[in-house]
Amino acid sequence: MAPKESPNQKRDYKSSLFVNMFGRNVNAKEHFLSLYNAIHDTNFKIGEVEIKPVTLENVVYNNIENDVSMEINDSIVVLAEHQSTINNNMPFRCLEYLVAHYNRFFTDNDKYNTKEIKLPRPECYVFYNGDDAFPQEKIMRLSDAFKKIKRTTSLKDLPESLSLDLSVKIYNINKEANHPILQKCEALLAYSNFTEYARIGKRNGEKNPPKYALNMCRQGNLLTEYFNNLSKEEQSMIFGEWDQEKFIEVQKKIAAEDRSIANAKNFLLETDLPPEKIARCCSLPLEQVFALKEELEQQKAQVVL
Repeated sequence: MAPKESPNQKRDYKSSLFVNMFGRNVNAKEHFLSLYNAIHDTNFKIGEVEIKPVTLENVVYNNIENDVSMEINDSIVVLAEHQSTINNNMPFRCLEYLVAHYNRFFTDNDKYNTKEIKLPRPECYVFYNGDDAFPQEKIMRLSDAFKKIKRTTSLKDLPESLSLDLSVKIYNINKEANHPILQKCEALLAYSNFTEYARIGKRNGEKNPPKYALNMCRQGNLLTEYFNNLSKEEQSMIFGEWDQEKFIEVQKKIAAEDRSIANAKNFLLETDLPPEKIARCCSLPLEQVFALKEELEQQKAQVVL
């Protein structure tokens, strides 16, 4: 069954170069497939596999900003860039995103149908290009956040395997990390070079480091057709009037709101505090707390059924 269409799939955030290159540009599917091939050591060509963009709109998921999601080969592939400190809650954020997408495959009646509904296999990848020291690659698992249970006589039959887990593979695409995937995907290498040029421009006092990086990429020999053919509208969406300090501030606010959402969910699950007080404690809009409460209640109802 195909997923239900969202009534309004337009996102309200300004596109990043990553999102444009792999998710929105006229050649985005080619770039995405090139990256997919690099990850899986395959050699698919456009036309050999169907690639369908995935977009979601929900108050709970608005902070998953710099991502690209596509359905391909019976999988949903989530690609995200990360330009600030790695968020250790990334597996949980991806889980929320995937559940929202999977819900689109079900009508209200489908949930009571005994016939199994097939779902696309999830694949989640993060491409890190921040300034913090980070290994060449790393796998984060949802189970890393699970509380450790001490085995007692009454829990002797606790299964070794987990009932739920989700892994997210993180690639460090900074130049100094020298990850082999960069040599397998020209688009990803071009994006890595762009971010490196932007850093150089910032260090050298350029007024607009991304535009400096764009000019440097145009002078190079990687993905020159893409950089040369960016429309004025695309350049405005991607670069605008760049303020690096403002960008960092926004990234910190996003991380803080992620923590606030996680805290609000804990309050809703483990206390009897009213939504009004939770909203004040977590610095969240009251309507967002109500949305989180409704989401958790729906999840509980599904478990009961």
